[in-house]
Amino acid sequence: MYKTLLFAALAVAGTVHANPAAEARVKDFKVILRSFEPMGVVVRDRAPYRKDDFARLAANLKAAAPVPFTRFAAGSQAGSRARADIWSQPAKFGAEKKQFLDAVGRLDAAAQAGDLAAIRASYGQVGQSCKSCHDAFRGPPL
Repeated sequence: MYKTLLFAALAVAGTVHANPAAEARVKDFKVILRSFEPMGVVVRDRAPYRKDDFARLAANLKAAAPVPFTRFAAGSQAGSRARADIWSQPAKFGAEKKQFLDAVGRLDAAAQAGDLAAIRASYGQVGQSCKSCHDAFRGPPL
């Protein structure tokens, strides 16, 4: 009897807070960070610039960048930091997404060309795009 109650309580506890779409978004954004953060170390001259390594990180970032945006389905706000404005202002959210993806594309192009000055400028644009979207559409920590 106690085992049954324990399993039932664990099952309920696991489903009350679970939001698969939100959890997937968080994982997808972490994939983006795994490419973006090491590039920042190079851009800030805290690690040596190696064209091939940097170009690989930029290509990985470009491939990962659109993925989290596929996970903002209606009704997936619960238990996440996503603001309701994402769904009530889809044009504005779409514009932020486009700005981000365009900036990532410019960063990737600069990285593939090995143009360090353009890399630095476009890296900053990607970071600014992230901040702009977070300011508009990301809520406080839960």
